[in-house]
Amino acid sequence: MTPGEALIALAAEDLAIARATKELEELPEKHAIIALRHRLAEIEEALEKARDYCAKADRLVAQAEDEAASLSAKIESEQAKVISGQVTNPKEVQNLTREIDALLRKRNTLENETLKLMEKAEVGAAQVAKIHQALEEGHAKETQLIERFKDRGGTLQTEIERLKSERQQTTRALSASTLAHYDSLRRTKHGIAVGVLDGDMCTACRMALPAERAQAIHAGPEIAECPNCRRILVVRSESA
Repeated sequence: MTPGEALIALAAEDLAIARATKELEELPEKHAIIALRHRLAEIEEALEKARDYCAKADRLVAQAEDEAASLSAKIESEQAKVISGQVTNPKEVQNLTREIDALLRKRNTLENETLKLMEKAEVGAAQVAKIHQALEEGHAKETQLIERFKDRGGTLQTEIERLKSERQQTTRALSASTLAHYDSLRRTKHGIAVGVLDGDMCTACRMALPAERAQAIHAGPEIAECPNCRRILVVRSESA
């Protein structure tokens, strides 16, 4: 393989690698996975908030139930005093009766509030279950997408590795300076470093050279430089 042939082959291999890499980066499954993971993060945040809400509601229910139990114990104690006959003074009995009534009203109010808190806790628990289910479904979908991405992406990755191996073999036909110049042009010329002189036209920039200049390049060495785009210009003989 001549240096000119190696440069043409290298340019084709790099173009194929770039196309396969772009296809790998733009796989629909990859973008779907990224979007899904963003959504899963939002769901996990919502789940955390729902769990905090439930925990707070459960604490409030427990506090209300403890307070109601304390009131019930106090009511029973005061009622026992009246029933047992320990208090015989009519005024004291009246005061105890009023206190018991006030405690009963307070307990009834507290029990109503407790019921409302329990309803909120149930709603919160249902929301946690719903969000948790959505999260599990999302992770299941993520697993499916990852498998599909591995299948399609794996094929592309194998092709990219094959092309890179071929590229490495091709570079052995080039001197270090030529390869360095080629790589430098690829960085500055939008990935296209090599053109072929086709008649009087450079296939890289698609510009026609003056007839005399084209003839002079054809008569010269296999590797030249395009006077228009300054890329490497491979000169092929008419028989080639």
